[in-house]
Amino acid sequence: MRVEYLGSYDRALRKLPRNTQHDTARAIDRLLEYFRTGLRPHGLGLKRLHRHYWELRIGLANRVLFEFQEDRLTFVFVGNHDAIRRWLHSA
Repeated sequence: MRVEYLGSYDRALRKLPRNTQHDTARAIDRLLEYFRTGLRPHGLGLKRLHRHYWELRIGLANRVLFEFQEDRLTFVFVGNHDAIRRWLHSA
């Protein structure tokens, strides 16, 4: 599976506090491990939002928006619930 990170994801991630950036990396590692093994870890918080777009929960406040298609996983954006919603409406 190919994994890609869009510029919108990188820019949004840099704006977050260091500890949230670290939590984001850990959550993405858990997601990738889930795709490798098929064993869904507790608390991953996956939710389908729209067609190929999914959200991954990072704690209570923040989410990672990603696109999942056959052999490609693209991380699109990271932010709180409202920021994710705004991004989806602008896309």
